[in-house]
Amino acid sequence: MRYATTAMKQIILVSTTLENKEDAERIAGLLLDRKLIACAQISGPITSLYRWEGVTTSETEFSLSLKTTPPCIEAIKVLLRQEHPYDLPEVMVQEIFDSSDEYSSWVYGEVQ
Repeated sequence: MRYATTAMKQIILVSTTLENKEDAERIAGLLLDRKLIACAQISGPITSLYRWEGVTTSETEFSLSLKTTPPCIEAIKVLLRQEHPYDLPEVMVQEIFDSSDEYSSWVYGEVQ
């Protein structure tokens, strides 16, 4: 197994959920157009269970996963706050421990 080194290009995975596929596609398109992400994956429908304002809720949502680089994280978060239809959108940022050199090079080549 190859472990991450300082020479490896770090990939970041940003995820959120949305009420419908159209919103997920719209936001992914904006991020792609601005070259803030290399790609987006939309999964769903999924069922989300959570407590909101003291009430346990079950909703159908779509999961949006975004592949990017560390310098783009803050701009992505700003765009998600501006464009996301939820009052309190989920925005999760994960560092990818390892990926192929070819894939990480592609990601870096696609974003600014």
